[in-house]
Amino acid sequence: MNALTRIVVSAAVLSLMSACTVLPAKQQVAKEKPREVYSQPYSAKYSAQLAEQLVNNASIRLSGVKVGITNLVGVTGQYNESSALSQVLSEQLVQELHRRELSVLDFKTTDFIRVTPNGDFALTRDYMELDEIMPITHVMVGTLSHYRDGIMANARLVDINTKDVASVAQVFIPAHVVQQLSEDHGKPVIRKAP
Repeated sequence: MNALTRIVVSAAVLSLMSACTVLPAKQQVAKEKPREVYSQPYSAKYSAQLAEQLVNNASIRLSGVKVGITNLVGVTGQYNESSALSQVLSEQLVQELHRRELSVLDFKTTDFIRVTPNGDFALTRDYMELDEIMPITHVMVGTLSHYRDGIMANARLVDINTKDVASVAQVFIPAHVVQQLSEDHGKPVIRKAP
């Protein structure tokens, strides 16, 4: 074999050997389990469900609405009192609707910061300290209905001028979740002996 033939054969053998490179087998990548946002059965899970329903059930485009969120009230009450659960749900709905890109207005925020020995505050429940005119187009209202094994929360998004219902939502909150909220602010409960 002449030198040229040997070079061509060697090049061909090298080429074939490099083409037959064995790669390691693909390893299975462990799929991550989807992370659950709410790992415990707190009221935030139910606020998220209400918000999701309000967005999904809307009969109008929500991109232009400015929402004010009020407290859910007892279905059999006078509509002027709220419970700790109601207030917590309302606060959580601010966050949940904002996460879903609705424009939520906090009408309880003042135009000033009140500095006191107990802390610095910009929220108020004194209607005299609130803006008289706010660009709210829709208000989230709703009721709480008590059952033996929990509470049914009904919420709706209502046009503040025409009173047209733009969306509705409903979720049942089990009694064990409701009981997690302490309305006594950590004070011991004293009961009469039977």
